[in-house]
Formats: sequence, C-alpha cells, structure tokens
Amino acid sequence: MLTAAQVHSRPASAPVAKVHLVGTISYYDPSDGVLFFQDATGGVYINSGKTYPIRTGDSVTVDGFTHASFRTEVSLDPTITVLGPGKQYPAPEFSYSRLASGEGDCLLVKFRGIVRAQDVELHELTLSTHPSPSIHLDVAMAGGEVEVYLDPSFGANPKSLVDATVEMTGVAGGAFDAKNQLTGIMLYIPSPDFIKVLKQPATRLEDLALTDIDEVFPSRKVDDTSSRLRVRGTLTYYKKGDSAVLEQQGKSIYVQTRQTSDLAIGDVVDAFGFASDREYAPSLTEASVVPTGFSARLTPQAVTYAQAYSGLFSDNLISMSGKVVSQLQGTSSDTLVVDVDGHLVSATLDAGQLAKFLPGSKVQVTGICRIIAGGPFRTPSLFRIEMRSGADAQLLAQPSWWTVRHLLELLAVFLGVAVVIAVWAMLLRQRLLDQTNRIQRSMSIARERSRILEKINSGPTPDALLTMICDAVVSLLPGVECSYLFEEKGQDTPAQAINPANPAKQLYKMDLHGSEGEIVGWIVVSELKGYVPSADRHEVFDMLFEISKLAVNQLLLHRALVHHSTHDALTELPNRRLCDRRFEDALEEARINGSKVAVIYIDVDRFKEVNDQHGHRIGDLYLQQISARLLAAKRQSDTLARIGGDEFLLIMPSDSSYENAETVLSRLEKCFDHPFSIEGRLVLGSASLGFARYPDHGQTTEELKLHADHQMYASKRKRNASVLMVESRSA
Repeated sequence: MLTAAQVHSRPASAPVAKVHLVGTISYYDPSDGVLFFQDATGGVYINSGKTYPIRTGDSVTVDGFTHASFRTEVSLDPTITVLGPGKQYPAPEFSYSRLASGEGDCLLVKFRGIVRAQDVELHELTLSTHPSPSIHLDVAMAGGEVEVYLDPSFGANPKSLVDATVEMTGVAGGAFDAKNQLTGIMLYIPSPDFIKVLKQPATRLEDLALTDIDEVFPSRKVDDTSSRLRVRGTLTYYKKGDSAVLEQQGKSIYVQTRQTSDLAIGDVVDAFGFASDREYAPSLTEASVVPTGFSARLTPQAVTYAQAYSGLFSDNLISMSGKVVSQLQGTSSDTLVVDVDGHLVSATLDAGQLAKFLPGSKVQVTGICRIIAGGPFRTPSLFRIEMRSGADAQLLAQPSWWTVRHLLELLAVFLGVAVVIAVWAMLLRQRLLDQTNRIQRSMSIARERSRILEKINSGPTPDALLTMICDAVVSLLPGVECSYLFEEKGQDTPAQAINPANPAKQLYKMDLHGSEGEIVGWIVVSELKGYVPSADRHEVFDMLFEISKLAVNQLLLHRALVHHSTHDALTELPNRRLCDRRFEDALEEARINGSKVAVIYIDVDRFKEVNDQHGHRIGDLYLQQISARLLAAKRQSDTLARIGGDEFLLIMPSDSSYENAETVLSRLEKCFDHPFSIEGRLVLGSASLGFARYPDHGQTTEELKLHADHQMYASKRKRNASVLMVESRSA
C-alpha cells in the first residue's frame, strides 16, 4: 500500500504503479471534477472524469494507478470507496514563495492576504450538465497574487470579502500549461469555516470617493521583490526591441526585451530577466539577452492543428502546412491566414517581408507557436504563428488551375484539349525521367561512398586512397579534374603530389588537416573545357568532404599507432623492434648487392650514477641530449635506435669502406667531448663503442651485434677511470 507522499514524490520517469490509498478527501468540486486527497504523509491530486458519491471531508480508500503530471497524480477515474467521516489534518502556514515553488502542492495549507477581487464564474468545461456557480477570489499575498476557488457549498452570493484581510485554509494547486509547467497558483477552500476575516475593509466599496479618469494611474503602487533569473537556451525567435524566444530540450520560454543588439537565430544565449505571469507558459520580462559564443542547429517540429492547439508546443519552433485563405497587409505587420486541417491559422510577420501568395496556394509556415489562453483555468483558446523572416513562408504548390472559368474556356476551345494533354503528358514523362535520373545519381554517389569506406577500412596507403577518392569524383562529375596533395609532417615518403589546376577554374577546394589541426594537404576539383554544371554537384562535394575527412583521420590514426609501436617514447628514436627489422632489411640488401653493412654498439658509461645522484628526470633529459648529438653525427641513410635503457645501436647500410665507418665512429665518440648542460647542472659524459661489419665479423644480425657488443666491452675495460660528472649550479 502506498502513501499519498510516496505517490506525489514519484519521478515522472518511474514506471506506472498500482495505488491503494486510505485517507480523507480534502477538496471535491463535482461540477469541475477537482478532487484532492490527503493522508498523514501528504496530499495527491486525483484525476477525475466522472462524478463520485463523495463529499469533502469523507474518509475513503482509493484504488488506481499512478500517472505523471506536474507532480505524480492518481490516474483517471480510480475506484473510490467511502469509509465514513474523515480526519482533519493540520494545515501549516505557507508564504507566497513556498507556494510558487510547488512545495505545498496538493496539501491543505494556511495563508494570509488581502482579497483584491471577487466574482462568480460559470465554467464551460464541467462534468455536470447544470453546474453550480464557482466563487473566484483574487488574493494578494506578500510576494504575489493567487487565485482562490470556493467550494460550491458557499452558495452563489457569499458575503463580499473585497479589501478584507483574511486568513484562509485550503488545498494548494496551480495553473499549468500543456507541458505541465507551473504558471500560476490556485487554492481551493473546502468550506466557509476555512475563512477567517482578520481585518475588515477600511471603507465599503459604495462609500469610496469618485476618482477622475486622469488620476487613475498615479494611484498605482507596486512593490515587486522578484529576483532576476538567468535562463540559457537556443534563440529561435528575435524581434529587436520587443521579444525573443529561447528553446531548451523541447521546452521554450518567451522573453520580453527592449534589446536592439544584433543576434542570430540559432545562437545559444543567456536571458537575464524576471519571471512573468502574463503569458500562457513561463516567460521572462524586463530581460536582456547575451550570446554565449555557441550555436545550435534548429529543426522546426512539424505539427497538426490539434497538436498546436493543445498547447504542447507553446512557444516552440513549429511548422504547419495548409492552403492560403487570405493575405492581409497592415502598417506594422502582414498576416497570412492559412486553412490547416479545416481550421484557420494566422501567421504574422513584420510588414514588407512577406511574399505574395495566391489564395488556394499550398504553403508551409514556420515560426513560434504563440498560445492565447482563456477561461478560468487559462486553457488554450487560440494560437497564432509568429514568423521570423520571409523565408518562413514557403510555397509548396500553386493553387489548382482547374476553376469554373477555366473549364468554360476549355469547352470553348475543345480542339486545343488534345494538344494540352499531349504537352502535359510530355512534361510528366520528362519529370519522371528527371526524378529517375536523380535517383540513379544519388544511388551512384551512395555506391561510391560505400566503396571508399570499405577501402578505408582495409588500411590502404594515402596515395592509393586519395587517388581512389579523386577518381570517384571525376566519375560522378564528368568534365572535372580532381587533384590532391598529402604530406604529413615528419613522414619520410609523402604521398604523390598532383599539380593543381588553374585556380580560376576551381569549383571546390578543401584543406586536409593533421592530428593537431595543421594543414597537411588539400583536394581541389577544377572544371575542364566543356564542363556542364551538374545539379547534384554539391551532394558530391559533401560526400568528398565527409569521406576525405574520415580517410585522413584514419590514416593519421594508423600512422600514430605504428609510430608509437616502433619508436621509443622518451627519445623518439626507433626502438629495438624497428631496429631489428631495419637491420634485417639492410643485411638482406647487402647479401643481394654484395655490399657491406656496419653496426656500432653505443653504451653510455656510468648512467646509473647520474640517475642515483640527480634523479630520473635529469637522467631522462641526459638521454635526450645524447640522442640529439648522436643523430647529428650519423649519416642520413643510417638508422640510430635506442635498444635499452642506456644502449644505442647505429646501423650503416651500403658501407663500402672501413674508413667511412671509422669516420662516423670518430664523430660519435666526439659527441661526448663537451659537457651536457641540464637544468643548471653540467654532466661530463662518456660512452663505450663497439664496431662490427658484414661480412667480415659475421653473417647474421645476431653475430654482428654480438661482435660489436664484445668490442664495446673491450673498449670499456681499456677506458681509464675518469670523473663522470661535475655538478654546478647556474647563477
């Protein structure tokens, strides 16, 4: 069994749950179907579409299901059983701000205020064929004004309470738009016993002095302490000096502003203003609108007349289709009256911006759905569409040519019917051929896109992939030339560069960007002599942009992965894996060509002492500087690799002379002649080098590396002990 508080506090997204409640009917108006229930934990609204043999104050059981609303309610027409007289629950005192927050929704609350107006309403939307009149009060509280409805048991003509200071106890409710957004506060008084007059009016209404019409406005006094709010959304409508509309996650808000700065539809903006109750849905007044620098894509929601009239799309960007009934031109605005689903809808725009449409034309109008509310509960009674520019009224079809006058004219010229029909048939046939060609062209573009995507997934070379993309463009757009250039920074062998065509003949150009946003190439489409523009060329260019961007991203990603797997992260030198592969390749080439390959093993002396004395950061910087010096000493055709913590290997392919290898060996040894300056420290470094050459010292890579390793250790043993490093601090 659930309590009222548990039902009331269920999230709107929670699944439907079965309800069994035991408590008291806190308010019931059978003519309007307003029904509230309360138990010791809280209150809940019961959605009633029929009358029940119950009264306010009855103890009842309620069996039904939950239903999402402003707060979760009991779904339509549950089973209600009367148990007897109910319990009277205490009513805590509420301020206007607590009521406006919805904190007291469905609860019996106590509040104080001054009655500003009292009238009798005859509600049209009631459950009874002969509804009782409903007494309505406007009560001013500290902070705002609320609407109060009295139970029909008060009678049709209760004693006037206008200008009296009162304390009332009633059930807190609200006025809501179709999106279940709170737009006003309503309170329901169960009986006359729940009203206490704290202070009688100072003067009876009939005793008030007469006021001249010119003196009415100066008597107005308003003390508004509302806080300024900040609301963020996408700008869907903007009229300088008048208003704006913001949309956020399907919900919209109308903003009254005198701002005249330039803002663009689609900008994400912040609106700073005060809450207003003048509109059907939530709105801001006295507002300023500030762009955030971001933008969002706007897509109008296509709706029917019934959907727009329901209020679910209040202040949303919508589009509707219908036939033009009339078009009115005013001094400040133009109005397009459209028949939508058998109902007349007005679409307005500033004067002079609306194109001319013939009556009977089928049009699509786009704009903000502005709801005009009416009745005691501010339900939608009318709506209009406020367009933003002339582009919001689009002609879909001209009015039908087949009128009575034209029919009479056709009868008079019967002999011309055959010609007209023939021409009409030819036009239809041509239209069908054009549509067929467009479909075939779209299918061709889709096939090329799929073919290139499959190629991208197979990991081709940049040259092969970009050539394939250009070939696809040329095949889809006869009479054009497609050229490209792709040269990523740091690559030894850039893709083939094709000379660009005459810039004056360029139809389309896009830059290819690398992983850090740098330009690494371009693709250019140029027209050749005799080129005839194709209607779908922009679709082809869109495909080119999409596929090329994806292709370059895939290529760069693949290269980055390969680089990280084959290079040392600290020095960016080839690692042991890449070194072994290049060594095998160089040795294989030497066997085929009868050439020589030299290898030099480099081991940094006493590197561990550097780490132990100065820390691993200095050790890492020391290795980076050693790598830079060794790279400067090698030949361009050589491969320098880091194969261990302080071990390097230099591969010298196609070496034809021992003297050449000795020259490189000497340059490598001199790399350690000068101290290394590292963050204010001077490190005197040295290294032991070992040399081997194919085929003199071995036939395989392992034999050559072993010989060089032995040479290196022999060199290390002969080296005299020297001071490894001298540390000094720079001033």
